[in-house]
Amino acid sequence: MNQNENSQANYFIIDSSSSIEHNDVDFKYYSYQNHNNNQLHKGDLIIYRRSGSASEWGNEFYLYGVGKFGEVVRQDPATGNDIVTIEQPYLFSHRLMKQNLRTFDWTFRKFKGKWSNFFNMNGITQINEHDYMGLLARQKNMVSEPKLSDAEELLAVKCYQAEKNELYFINDEAKGVKTYNAVQKFFADKVKFNYHYKSAVAGPVDEDDLVVARIVPWEANKKIRLDPRNGISFTKMLAEAFTAGYFTFNDKGHIVISDVAAPDAETNKLLNKYKNRKIHMNYQYSPNKEYLEYHREHIFQK
Repeated sequence: MNQNENSQANYFIIDSSSSIEHNDVDFKYYSYQNHNNNQLHKGDLIIYRRSGSASEWGNEFYLYGVGKFGEVVRQDPATGNDIVTIEQPYLFSHRLMKQNLRTFDWTFRKFKGKWSNFFNMNGITQINEHDYMGLLARQKNMVSEPKLSDAEELLAVKCYQAEKNELYFINDEAKGVKTYNAVQKFFADKVKFNYHYKSAVAGPVDEDDLVVARIVPWEANKKIRLDPRNGISFTKMLAEAFTAGYFTFNDKGHIVISDVAAPDAETNKLLNKYKNRKIHMNYQYSPNKEYLEYHREHIFQK
C-alpha cells in the first residue's frame, strides 16, 4: 500500500466493531455519521482500532490494520449513516497492543501514561502523518516474515475476513497467487493473539522466540487451513518438538510425552520439565479436539 500517494490525505485512527449489524465490515465497509461529523473524506488514510468494549482480549484495545477511505456506496435508511468502501486494505503483521505502544513517540497528542480519553469518544481520532507512519513501522518491525507482494497482502486480508465468517478452506493457489505466505501472515498473528502473545506451555517468553505450530499440517487438510484452533503458540524448540511428534496433548490439554526420545538431550530435558503441564489459554480459543486427535494418531511418535 502506497501511503504517500495522496499528499492531501488526513490520517485517522477509527474504532470498528466489525459488526454486520452496524454495517461495519473490517477492510471492506465502514458506517459513518457523515451528517453529524464531517471529518473523514475520500482519500483519507485510517488505522483500525478495536476498542476495549469490543475487544476479544479482556477489555484491551488494539490496532490491527489500515486502509483508505473510499466512495460512499449507499446510505443506511435506519440510521442515515453513509456506508463507505475501504480501499487498499492492509492487515498488520502484529496487532499493536497497549504494551507495544507504551514507548511509542506520539506527536499528535501528548501521552501522559494513561489511555483513558487518549482516543476520542466518538471513535474517530485524527492523528498526523508522523504517527501514522510510525505505527506502520512499529508493527512491521515486531515480526520477521518474508516480504509479500501486493496480491499476497490483499489475500492476507481476505483470509482475515474469511476466518471472521468461519470459512477455513483455502487452496494452494488463489487466482494464480501462492497462498501459504499470505495465510501464514494472518494465521500466525491470530494464534499468537489468542494466546496473548505467550507460549501455551512456557507462558510469558521473549516474543522473538515465539512461533506458531499447526496441529494438523498444512498439506494434510485444506479445509481447516484458516482455523486458528488448528494452531498453538510455542517457543521455537517446543514447536519443533510438537511438529516432529515428540509430544502431544490429550483432550483436556495436558502434555503427553512420547516414549520415543528426541535426537538431542536439550529437547528431552525441556519436555520432561513440562511433563503433564496443561495448556495455558482462553477456553474460547482452545485447540479443536478433532485436530488434537489427528495429531495423536498421525504425528505423535509411539
